[in-house]
Amino acid sequence: METQPIRAEKNCLNCGTEVPERYCTHCGQENTVPHESFGHLFKHFFADVIHYDSKTLITLKYLLFRPGFLTQEYIAGKRVRYVNPIKFYIFTSFVFFFAYFAFTRQEESADKPKVVMAKSYNLDGNDKADSIADAWKQKMDRYENEKEYKEAQKVLPESERDGIFTRQAVHQYFKQKERKEKGEEGIDEQFQHNYPKMMFVLLPLFALYLKWFYQRRKKWFYADHAIFSLHFHTFFFIFYLFTTILDWLFNVDFISLAGLVVIFIYLMQALKRIYGGKSFWKAFSLVLVYGFSLLMVYVGFAIVISLWM
Repeated sequence: METQPIRAEKNCLNCGTEVPERYCTHCGQENTVPHESFGHLFKHFFADVIHYDSKTLITLKYLLFRPGFLTQEYIAGKRVRYVNPIKFYIFTSFVFFFAYFAFTRQEESADKPKVVMAKSYNLDGNDKADSIADAWKQKMDRYENEKEYKEAQKVLPESERDGIFTRQAVHQYFKQKERKEKGEEGIDEQFQHNYPKMMFVLLPLFALYLKWFYQRRKKWFYADHAIFSLHFHTFFFIFYLFTTILDWLFNVDFISLAGLVVIFIYLMQALKRIYGGKSFWKAFSLVLVYGFSLLMVYVGFAIVISLWM
């Protein structure tokens, strides 16, 4: 790539340190002519994007497929190749909560069945969607639950069966109906809105549990356990979002359970790589304690919010 010419002066424009060659030894800035052409600015930006993308892909690869490896590398001081764990966690959690809330709000929308049915029948506009609202209600009133709906679909010729979007709308309809009957809708909504705040408490708490569980690792600081916590929760967000999308698309009951099993196996493998020893019972105990803490933190947030309101 074409580079900017080096300045004749040897003082760094950023920090004032003497620059023996091209880069400042103090701050790392390149000692080049400050007035850049547009072409050079574009090339510089493109190079930065490619560099960051490559770091992200490498980080993502090791995070997903080599449990505990990134923590191992970070503690060993090998950090330049990978995205900073704090930055990666913040970015991932932002994407996770944004996408997760988008899915859950779409599920809870009262207008969704009408919109989806309108799309299924190639109808446009709210008026046309409203015109099939009664048909939708009559269709749903025929069935007591989703099982009856699926059985009715099976006996129909394949050409007359509902499309994937309509089936998804029906699934969410009965899901919300069941939650309302059990009084769980308000609890779910409260949990979803408070979960991002709860993570500010739970993430450092997870690191504290690691420190307690592995007290013999005296050379480890709390910050080292916190790095493990960051990497694990980053993986959790990515994988849980993936299973949420699969569940939304295919409505298969075992997807969520299978996802939890994979997350547990991942945690077990990560603990074994970083801490050694019998990772199964450590992971199992950690999940129990952490799950109890999650419940307690949630109850605490619920009490505070109810008092505040």
